[in-house]
Amino acid sequence: MTTQLTGSLGEEIAAQYLVSNGYDVRERNVRFKKFEIDIVAYDTQEKMMVFVEVKTREHHSQRYPIHTAVDGRKRGAMRKAVARWVTKHDYQESGRTDVLCVSGGRVVEHIKDLGSDFY
Repeated sequence: MTTQLTGSLGEEIAAQYLVSNGYDVRERNVRFKKFEIDIVAYDTQEKMMVFVEVKTREHHSQRYPIHTAVDGRKRGAMRKAVARWVTKHDYQESGRTDVLCVSGGRVVEHIKDLGSDFY
């Protein structure tokens, strides 16, 4: 399977996971030139917007955890994309940035709130 196809499938699985857990998926694949937000969803329980990075691997490995793919460069790009989205939508409410790790056709890890430096 190509990397692009794997990523698209992972994003679909992630969106379904979010909906099944009470989130309202608002946008997908939001682009600001070279910066992207995979999924923008509203957490109906926490009452906040969630900016989701989806990381997909065909196979889950303890030796190379999926979440390690969110390195400093990727974090910086996420921060810039979220800042652009917030400005574009004049969004002034609560928000957070999450990572969904997808492997084997399911979400294997949901890392909530990467830290205050993202939003």
